[in-house]
Amino acid sequence: MKSFVLTALIAALPLAAAPAFAADEINVSNGISAAGAPLAAHGVDLVALVNNGNPVEGFANYSSTYDGASYYFASEDNQKAFEANPAAYLPQHGGFCSYGVSVGKKFDGDPDQYVLADGKLFLFLNAATRSAFLEDLTGTAKTADDQWAKIKHIAVGEL
Repeated sequence: MKSFVLTALIAALPLAAAPAFAADEINVSNGISAAGAPLAAHGVDLVALVNNGNPVEGFANYSSTYDGASYYFASEDNQKAFEANPAAYLPQHGGFCSYGVSVGKKFDGDPDQYVLADGKLFLFLNAATRSAFLEDLTGTAKTADDQWAKIKHIAVGEL
């Protein structure tokens, strides 16, 4: 019994060291990256996505931690570009599905389903939520911004 409890305590230690998010403000994977923070944007290089419209997988050896989340990049140049101006590359609404946020939910945001509009990156759960968002891009984006202000600090499970 003692060895079971000790094993459970040792397994829980990395969780205690993980950064605490205020109620799911950033869409991250379960677990932590090598940098000690949960991985955001499914590990997709946001600089490549924004600059080239190309969702390519990033690598752990080119990673940056920002606001408690880890981001991966395909190159050192992209990593440096992100570090110089994270706001230019971060997805809206914490990386959650922007259409979902517009209806008061925090659905997963898939970097393969994205829209770049007015210098902003929006992610979506799937092609259907992306299409629904695009039916009224300006109006739905504004609704999502208004809802985000209300739900940003609320845990996913409470919505």
